[in-house]
Amino acid sequence: MENIVSVIVPVYNVEKYLERCVKSILLQSYINLEIILVNDGSTDNSLELCRKYKKKDKRIMVIDKTNGGLSDARNAGLEVATGEYVCFIDSDDFIESTMIEKMVAQAELDQADICVCDMEYLYDDGNKSFASGGDFSKASVKENPALIRINNSACNKLFKTSMFMDVKFPVGKYYEDLATVPILLYKANLVAKVNEAFYIYYQRTGSIAHTANKKIFEIYDAIEDCIDYVQKHGNETSIINELKHQFVIHGLDLTTLRIKDFDDKILIPEYLLENMEILRQHYPNYQKDIYYKKYPWKKKLIFKLLEWKKVQLVMRIYGR
Repeated sequence: MENIVSVIVPVYNVEKYLERCVKSILLQSYINLEIILVNDGSTDNSLELCRKYKKKDKRIMVIDKTNGGLSDARNAGLEVATGEYVCFIDSDDFIESTMIEKMVAQAELDQADICVCDMEYLYDDGNKSFASGGDFSKASVKENPALIRINNSACNKLFKTSMFMDVKFPVGKYYEDLATVPILLYKANLVAKVNEAFYIYYQRTGSIAHTANKKIFEIYDAIEDCIDYVQKHGNETSIINELKHQFVIHGLDLTTLRIKDFDDKILIPEYLLENMEILRQHYPNYQKDIYYKKYPWKKKLIFKLLEWKKVQLVMRIYGR
């Protein structure tokens, strides 16, 4: 008898995309699924669609709850999940038909707690791009500390459900995956990899990514949460140092790029300077980080100018 796999799908105002998502799960070659659709207070017809799908397939369970955000919906699904394995699929995305079958097979072959696949980004214009889940076949964070920094999406991974006994997604926070997935990778006895892009991540237009919001700085809290967990459960210096690199990779570099693309350019200088201040609080020696040292001269010039509060020069470089 195949192990049950719990598939948790948070649903919030996605009536336009939900059928594609659910259909891709129902058509999986792996049959023994427990499909948990968590309606997170949708105000469109998403809940009605969930109930319609439930009538058509007995493997579907519908949870209807007040809106609490993506983390809260995932946690609600975890509370009722009974599968040996669990995976998470965002309701505007979809998966290839053999994803669960091949990932379960690889996890069991390697006796791994987590199995990872690659991803494909799908854009509104039909273009696609590849996103690697990591360059490895099987490994553990304890033996290969850099593994803790692979693609931090929860959606391209199959987990042993028991991994979540003491781990939950942080409710009400941005960067829920960055705050959670590295901890799960750290806990895993072994992480396996299937080198196929099974997960199709749909890049919707109208994203809030270019809207100024102070919650963008919660990226530092997410990284700190992971460091705190490691400090309490082993305190391995090599792994903590790998997590500290994220302050430069995610906190300095990616956050600076997000800020410079804000629609409201009047707010950009304030956010750029605040980001540098928060970075210094969390990682005072960031300029000694090996990833900082590898950046090209133009990028390091921008960071130096921000450090010196020459933000208007940076705005000119960015053409804003």
